[in-house]
Amino acid sequence: MSDTGPGSYGDAFADVYDRWYAEVTDVDACVARVAELASPRGGNVLELGAGTGRLALPLAARGLSVTALDASDSMLALLRAKPGADRLRVVCGDMSHLDPAGLVAGTADGLPFAVVLVAYNTLFNLHDEGAQRACLTGVAEALAAEGRLLVEAFVPTDDPEPSTDLAVSRVEPDEVVLTATTHDPAAQMIMGQHVQITPHGTTLRPWRVHYLRPAQLDALANECGLALVDRWSDWQGSPFGEDSAVHVSSYALASRSSLR
Repeated sequence: MSDTGPGSYGDAFADVYDRWYAEVTDVDACVARVAELASPRGGNVLELGAGTGRLALPLAARGLSVTALDASDSMLALLRAKPGADRLRVVCGDMSHLDPAGLVAGTADGLPFAVVLVAYNTLFNLHDEGAQRACLTGVAEALAAEGRLLVEAFVPTDDPEPSTDLAVSRVEPDEVVLTATTHDPAAQMIMGQHVQITPHGTTLRPWRVHYLRPAQLDALANECGLALVDRWSDWQGSPFGEDSAVHVSSYALASRSSLR
């Protein structure tokens, strides 16, 4: 997402997404975790920010009933062209303006979602807390009574000073990618540009995230009727600790948070 519309991030990255981001999530472990949680609870899965189907397609291949939602027409066009896409229900939509009733009514059995998946910092692509709150509120309304929300995100540093950085992200025979970032800790905002240099010219691919610390995410989820059930440092369930760079957090409806 960007300032010019909810789908602009995806539109800017669609042509390189599968090549640049194939390894950002442990796909096998993520799919296994989602299947473990969804199968006993009815099997309906909603992935927010599904993009080109990196996770949605293997989830559907496991026999789950998957709704793949993304705001980018370009991303979804690539998804629809892939083998196995006919198993998915593909929805173009903004995850900060969910239609919970419509999403649930459109499932094969008309039942709420056993798992809502928000992988790889996707929640942080919503650029303010109001949009993140609206997303989580919609998730709570679409979730089954014993369902789970799964959020994968990075753990922010505690550096209080603003900073800028320039790094080399990729070097290929016909491509160099530089990543320039600015970090505003007070606003909890990181803005960046991927500068892609090829024989055909230079392309700027902008992005920004509004991050939350795990405790802040928990508090916001609580406001939306969700409560933390589990937190791991990866999809395999490794313990989360002070040195964890990533967290995978599982939430349930607040009245059901004690259920495992």
